[in-house]
Amino acid sequence: MNIDPRQAFRAFMKYQLENGEGLTELGLNEEDMDNFILGVEDDSFFYDKLDDFLKEFIEDHGDEYGIEFN
Repeated sequence: MNIDPRQAFRAFMKYQLENGEGLTELGLNEEDMDNFILGVEDDSFFYDKLDDFLKEFIEDHGDEYGIEFN
């Protein structure tokens, strides 16, 4: 099964924006979500921050997911 990476990203972000507990408090409408998704899709700053978050989260909680660091 091949899926376009951009389509996968958009679907994931849409899901997160619609279902994220804190994000729902923002009251984003469809257009807001679409604009955000299209805006961050090629934004290197967004990916840098996401990378930082993932690295920190894995370092702090990786053992809970079976990740062992040497």
